[in-house]
Formats: sequence, structure tokens, C-alpha cells
Amino acid sequence: MFDRTDYPYTETFVREAIQNSLDARLNKSKPVTMRFTFHAEKGGAQKNFLEQAMRFRAEAGLDVPDEWRGGQVKWLSVEDFNARGLADDLTKRNSDFWNYWLNFGLSNKDGSGRGGRGIGRVTFLIASRIHSVIGHTRGSNGNTASCGMAVLRAMPDGNGFRSTHAYLARDVNGSVYQLHDAPEFHAELRKTFRFAGYDGEFSSGLALAVPYPHQELTSSRILAAAIENFAPAIIDGLLRLDVDDRELSADSILQVAMNTGVTECFNNRAIRGDVKRYLNLIKRSLAEQNPARVFLPGALVKDLQNLRQAPSTGTMQKSLSEGNHVIVSVAFPLERNGTTNEVDLRAILRKTPEACEPIERFFREGMALPEVRARNPGELDAVLLVDDGPLATYLNCCEGKAHLDLLESNEVRQKLTDTGFNGVTVKRLVKRLPGELRNFLIPDTTAPDAQVFDRFFAKPSDKPAKTRKKPKEPPGVSDPPEPVRKPPIFITETLMDGLRIRANPDCRNWPLNVTVTLAYADGTRRASWSRHDFRLRDLNIQHSGCNVEVGGNRMQARDCGPETAIAITGFDANRELDATIRPWRYAQKV
Repeated sequence: MFDRTDYPYTETFVREAIQNSLDARLNKSKPVTMRFTFHAEKGGAQKNFLEQAMRFRAEAGLDVPDEWRGGQVKWLSVEDFNARGLADDLTKRNSDFWNYWLNFGLSNKDGSGRGGRGIGRVTFLIASRIHSVIGHTRGSNGNTASCGMAVLRAMPDGNGFRSTHAYLARDVNGSVYQLHDAPEFHAELRKTFRFAGYDGEFSSGLALAVPYPHQELTSSRILAAAIENFAPAIIDGLLRLDVDDRELSADSILQVAMNTGVTECFNNRAIRGDVKRYLNLIKRSLAEQNPARVFLPGALVKDLQNLRQAPSTGTMQKSLSEGNHVIVSVAFPLERNGTTNEVDLRAILRKTPEACEPIERFFREGMALPEVRARNPGELDAVLLVDDGPLATYLNCCEGKAHLDLLESNEVRQKLTDTGFNGVTVKRLVKRLPGELRNFLIPDTTAPDAQVFDRFFAKPSDKPAKTRKKPKEPPGVSDPPEPVRKPPIFITETLMDGLRIRANPDCRNWPLNVTVTLAYADGTRRASWSRHDFRLRDLNIQHSGCNVEVGGNRMQARDCGPETAIAITGFDANRELDATIRPWRYAQKV
């Protein structure tokens, strides 16, 4: 969750830091300002705050950075302004402050913000090579508080035992609740770790020092992750960043994103290939005052397909085919606490330029959920945005712990019930909209064209074509009905260095199993395979909605359902693949 090949750690760190600050935004007429600053100092006062943590790390057999032994302290400070801070009521065990430092896996959020899983703070500990963090906060009520944490190992201590966590408090053997509360201590901590700015325009917020940050954390990667995951919030003036000496705001976002050092740090390949196109889609969508409106009375995908014959649909399809942007507001009912209200989301679509990858992004309250996307984006860019409101709260309840996707588990169902929402129907609709909107705005081309090969094989002739008279039918006899063609069970898409297989949403007979056999095409009807060509176990296989087993050049996917998707990459991009896909029965019924 915190460091995957398709989702690097820097993005998790930036997403968690920014979403927490946006949720704590104080003055709604001004942006939340975040400051990320890298520091390095030799023989400074920072050693006084860290030396006991380093001593215990050594006793626990944990690594101590070489820089520490050389007398140098490095740290990354993360500060937010125009935010509520955490110092609400230090006397309550379940206050925001103590919940932040002590209650991992729990949250005080009510679902109306961008988080709510109580795990975001873990990312700051992981960001540190010594798994430590020091924090200072000033609440909107004027209270200040300081604390810190280091993750160690459980160790014997005489007749007692030391726990896995150490905290910054007054007494080495006392209670963690007895914090350093002297004004002089707070002033010294702020000075030592360069926390500044809470005595000016914004008097409240949270500042964190992350000692010895991982090398993956750089200013360019932080800027890229912020643009990739929070571009709507930045463009809309809700968020502003200062990263070392660079400012990221609505006015400067394009200039910063086009900087070579930042552009090459984008994780998403389509955005990295054309960040200007990505930002233009978001800007146009946010600026549109009168988007086309589509209402789905049952909050179902079939409601969308029922509108294909509407005149307005044809107008949008024509505009899209001519290379224009199409901006649409999709509205549908959402029930909460027995009351049904109309909610909506906004989508912008446009033809993907030739030789470019389609841009695919879904944002809730200005933050991306990168795994809410179409299985087959085709040749259309699409950005979907959900504003603050009941739909955003509903979707937050459906998100997983890393806020990447929309889930449908027992935990999600219970959370929806607890917050007054009625079922997962809306989640299923939203999850499918990135793909279904594309299908909706592309004219129906499923009817076969009998003349499609005429210009290749037919010779031109001036003679009229001979026609054969149709024999008379006996009374009462009519043409037999044409056989119904079954849709393919699985759909195959070509990737740059591989392929993607996904379940056809038009099929209904699930679950199924499928065997996929792969080889490099050699001009024969049945291509041969050699282990010197490739072995599937050595390639990159990503799958969902099924169980996968591989051997040689063959893969079996069992218990496939309508959500099944399999991507296999890592093949020689200069050779053509030959794929044989055979579905078979006897899947496990659940």
C-alpha cells in the first residue's frame, strides 16, 4: 500500500500530507498553504532532540545513519497554514491530538473529508530512515503542543520491558501524557527545526519534522505528486504549496509542471507524456458554467444507455468526433437517512491525440482516486470530478485504506449504513462511469458493413449487376430468425509491451475459468514457444477479480467474474504476440 511498483512511496506521502491539511482547512475563502523544506545542518541543536532515539536504536540493533555518525542531521519539515491544527483539548484521550499520536488505525473524521482510516500518520514515520517524527501544533483556539515518536523494538529493561514506541515527553520513565509544555521548550523546538509562520497571517496549523528522509523524497517528486494527485484543488485555489524555493499555485502550476525536472517525475505515463493536455482538461472542466446535463433516474448504467437515442446525445457525439471537448454533468439520486437528493459529478472527454496515451483520472474533492478508471479507455481522454457534498462523503465511505479505489466489502457496507446511506448502487455506477461514458459518447458501430471490402476486391464494371429473382415462399412460411451472436466472454487489448484481458460486461454467465496460451507469432497457424523466448513467471502480471496460476507460456485464471482484469507486460515490444484464450466452466460458485 505504501510502496508499490505502480504507486511509488512519494505519492503516498504527498497524498496523505495534503489530504489531512485540506480536511483541516480553516478559512474557506483562502487556500491551505503547505510548505515542504529539506534541511541539513552539521553539529546543530537538532542532535539534542534526537540523541536518545539514536541511542535506543543502537541498543535495539537498528540502523543508525552514517550522516549521524559524521555529525550531520538531515530533516524534511512539513508545515500547513490556514489549518485547524491538533491542539484542541489535550485533557481528552480521544482528542485530535492524542488520536493522531496514539491511535493508529482509528480516526476522528466523520467521512466528510478526504481521509478517515487513521493510517495517514504512518506515512510520516515510514518517510524517515530512523522511523521517527517530531511535531508541533498550534490549534485554532490558541493552544500549542509538541510531541514526537520513534518506532524501535521491544527490549528488556532490567526487570521490565521497553515497548516498541518511544515518545517525546518530559520524564524518561514517566507518562507520555506529561508533555513538554513550557513556552521556552516550544520556542526552542520551533527554532531548531525551522518551524516558522504561525505568528503572522495564519496562527494555527501543524508542523512536522521527518529526520533523515528517504532519498526517494525530493522536491521535484513532491511537486509532481502534488500536481498529479491534487491538480483540481490547486487550480481551483484551494491549495498552494511551497517546496524549497518553488511555489506551486493556480498561477504557476503549468510552469512548474513543464519544468523538465518535475515532468520526468510524474508516475502516470500519459500525464508525463503531455502534462499540458492533462492540466487543460481540468481547467476547462472547472471553468465550464453550463455543462450538458444527463439525468439517471435509477442511478444505474442502463439509464445511461437508454439515453443513446436522445437528440442531445447525438449532438455530444458529433462534437466529440470533430475533436471538441465535451463536458457533461451526470446527475442521479442518492438516498441518505431516508431522504433522496439529486447529486452529480462532472466529466470532460476529448479525443486522444494521435500516438498519445489516453489520460484517465478521477478526482474526489480535488484528490485523485487513480484506480477508478476504465478498463478500456480506447482513444478518449476523460477526467471526472466530484465536488464537496453528499456524493463525496458517500464515496469516501467506499474507499480503501490507501484512497486509490472504490470497494464493496462488508466494512464498506457497514460504514455506509452507519453514515445513513442506502446500499452500494451508486458506488457501482460511479465505478463504471469512466468506461460507460466513453461508450455512451461514441456512436454505435456494431452493425456490420457489407460493403467494407468492396474497394479491395471488387472490379469496377459498367454493366449492371445481375439479380436473381427471389423464389416465392409457400404460404405461411417466413424467413427463419437470424442466429443470435454471443458476445465474446473476454476482451483483449494490446499494450505497448504486452496485452490486457478483461471480462466483457455484456456477458452474464459467471463465474468462469480461462486458459491463456502465449507465444511470439512466427507466421504459422499455431505459433511455437520456447523457454528462451520468455517465461510468464518472469514477466509483470497484474490481475484482479480472479486467481491466477502460471507455468511456462500458459496462465490459468480461475473464478473469473464481471470485474476480472489481467494485464501481462514485459514482452519484446518488437515482436508480435500470438494469444489463445479458452474459457471453461466448473468455476467455484460463491
